[in-house]
Amino acid sequence: MNPKRKRLFTVIMISACIILALIALVFLRFRGSTRIKPSFDIVPGTDIVRYRQDDPKWADEHLGNSKYTLDSSGCLVSCIASALSMEHDMEENPSTLNARLSSDGVYDSEGNIQWEGLRQSTGHQVDLPSDISSDTIDSYLSRGVFPIVRVRMYALGNAHYVLIVKAENGRYWCMDPLKDELTDLSDYGNRIYAIRCVY
Repeated sequence: MNPKRKRLFTVIMISACIILALIALVFLRFRGSTRIKPSFDIVPGTDIVRYRQDDPKWADEHLGNSKYTLDSSGCLVSCIASALSMEHDMEENPSTLNARLSSDGVYDSEGNIQWEGLRQSTGHQVDLPSDISSDTIDSYLSRGVFPIVRVRMYALGNAHYVLIVKAENGRYWCMDPLKDELTDLSDYGNRIYAIRCVY
């Protein structure tokens, strides 16, 4: 094989490997996810409460005894605080909720919420449905319960939690603890990896 053909063959092989690697990455990132879309409009009968995990008022507070803070890893806590504030007409912000969960030992050493501990600490119902579908989301929204869903940032990035607050015009709208305005679930590829409901 002459040098020119050898270089061309090498470029083609490297390009093919890169394409295969990208396909594998997408496949791995989407594994375990479900693409969802609402069947009908469901608009909440309450004002939407938005909390940012990086709010300077509580951004530096640690999750239990872990090295993680509300700023770095508080999306789930912020979603729970928002859901409880809307469902129970109570003021529960990420700081007050985090303080209670920390004092009650609800976090593990990595700052992850232990769900049974959350039930005991807050006295609220905690659902961890295994059916990850639009029907499950719509069922909760219709009952006035706001589902917390695990997504990936920019569809393929890091895991993140957002709170679905309504279904309108064929789209789910979310309270994202890193955004000021409601976000369209399509910003995360309309894919969810888990559903958590605290009410």
